[in-house]
Amino acid sequence: MYFNSKINPVLFIAEVGSNHEGNYSEAKKLVINACNSRADVVKLQILNAENLVSKKYDRKRYNHFKKLELSIEQNKKLCKIIKLKKKKCSASIWDVDQIDIFKKYVDIFKVGSGDIHNFEIIKKIIRTNKPLIISTGLCNINDIKKTISFINSVNRFYIKSKKLALLHCNTAYPTPKEDVCLGTLDYLMKEFSIPVGYSDHSIGKEIITYAFLKGAKIIEKHFSNNLKKKSFRDHEISLNKKGVNNYLRNINKISEYLNTRYSQTKSEKKQKNLYSFRRSIYAKKNIGKGELFSNKNLICLRPYKKDNSKKYFNLVNKKSKLKYKKGDLINL
Repeated sequence: MYFNSKINPVLFIAEVGSNHEGNYSEAKKLVINACNSRADVVKLQILNAENLVSKKYDRKRYNHFKKLELSIEQNKKLCKIIKLKKKKCSASIWDVDQIDIFKKYVDIFKVGSGDIHNFEIIKKIIRTNKPLIISTGLCNINDIKKTISFINSVNRFYIKSKKLALLHCNTAYPTPKEDVCLGTLDYLMKEFSIPVGYSDHSIGKEIITYAFLKGAKIIEKHFSNNLKKKSFRDHEISLNKKGVNNYLRNINKISEYLNTRYSQTKSEKKQKNLYSFRRSIYAKKNIGKGELFSNKNLICLRPYKKDNSKKYFNLVNKKSKLKYKKGDLINL
């Protein structure tokens, strides 16, 4: 329910992330373009470098995230645009103090694999009673089980209410094809009775098409207006509006074939083919009344007139009740 799309066979999340590079005007353009695509959800990364990275021990990473910051008011405006455009708003909020600020704007919270044991943030999100997606890129199975156990201890009805989903991913940007490991989707789906999807950091649409075919219920992909921009690594692993729309149109077509079931209904075309390709039993030569049927005087030929060919061996060595000329249809 929380992770279902109304228009696509998967819930598609267009992650604006930090592709705005700290520029609010660019962030607004990205959000509007993402909202005008066929994506179901538009996702933001709401960060505060002061509460994310230690300046003392990792000044370089601190400076990196500081450049990507938008103000609280700017992020609120972006959330409001997403809501006005009738899309779901998702956000990775890396500052526990900002969860209460944004809980009325965010439809789906996201926790990255680096924070899978940040139980302070996770508890705060669970207490909002909003759906949560957790990425598993840096995790082993015990990490995931430990976090699920913690969530159950906070609210034992949360997971039962289908408010938690897991995303398989790889944290390499871009992810080499040999490290994609889509077989992990099978494992996660078998191990946990909750929605499982895929967060993609590879280049292009190929891998997310395979993820859909593997049964992913959610696809998350970075979104950019300029895939060739070199100033930030996330652009090259993104899709633009055209790419998102092409991908979703393609998997909608694929879904039509995957959802087609065998039908017993005999369509006009099927009946015509039945007439043309199946066989009935005919007289191979003249057959007298009382004469024994045999493979010398019977033959199976097209077209299909009577459903009698399957009774061929039941006829052999039995007496004919009628007289037949060569080429006559055998009546049973």
